[in-house]
Amino acid sequence: MINEKKISKAGGVTIPSGIRRELGIENGERVKIDVNNAGDIILKRITGSCILCGGNENLIKVDNKYICKGCISKINDIVKD
Repeated sequence: MINEKKISKAGGVTIPSGIRRELGIENGERVKIDVNNAGDIILKRITGSCILCGGNENLIKVDNKYICKGCISKINDIVKD
């Protein structure tokens, strides 16, 4: 499936409804925008964020909440003292 979209004056791009339906993407979800070495723009779906720092990398799911490994490490250091 080839989809082409224009970039809006505000710099936004709409993800086509067929793709959103296929992937189950709902309104309000967040994506990470990155660029690879070839200059390709990559959208990566963010599945959650750390309840302590708000980060979205290296997440571990605990009771339907997320905490990142960095915050776990900080908590472990506090508990050891």
